[in-house]
Amino acid sequence: MSKIIPLFPLQLVIFPGSQYPLHIFEPRYKTLVTESLERDTGFGIVAKFENKISDVCTYVKIVKVLKKYPNGESDIVVEGFHRYLINGVTVHPVGYLVAEVEPHNDKPENVNNDLVIQLMILFERLLKRINYELPEEFWTNLSESKNKSFKVAEKAGLTLEQQQELLIKQSENERLKFLIEHLEFLEKKYSDEMTLKKLIMSDGYLNEKKG
Repeated sequence: MSKIIPLFPLQLVIFPGSQYPLHIFEPRYKTLVTESLERDTGFGIVAKFENKISDVCTYVKIVKVLKKYPNGESDIVVEGFHRYLINGVTVHPVGYLVAEVEPHNDKPENVNNDLVIQLMILFERLLKRINYELPEEFWTNLSESKNKSFKVAEKAGLTLEQQQELLIKQSENERLKFLIEHLEFLEKKYSDEMTLKKLIMSDGYLNEKKG
């Protein structure tokens, strides 16, 4: 079933279950954020590539307002909930995009636990190699996540294009395989631990206790 949601194009991918800080400064998005807070509604964050946007977005809601500025700008934290396929886009009178969307859910399948184990071995080995200790909240959120792939992807050193490719996939098993291949590639490509560490640490996702 289709519905209409506001869109916020960014050079960013938000995964379901992920939290990310945003600084809101454009007038049209200041209005969008104000409306979302007043109505307790969300909006779609969609990856922007040059002058095009992706066909799949993540519906997010504002979970925290960190700071409000006198000029109307704000620092907020959004959390991703579910994915939508974008069928059409128009422009709201205020100036932000509005999209007709439909659910973009995973297809029914049994998740292969062997793939989960293989991914976790690779991921933990990579973190140990670069001497990078993730906060306890990350591991708590990972253990509580239905889809482990989205949580690991936050700290996997993926490019924007790779993040979007992962988001579009409608199979947890396919996402797990994608990440396993990616981490194996990183292990072979980077002999310099500092370069690899910078790549992993460049992701700006937040991990805090939820609920």
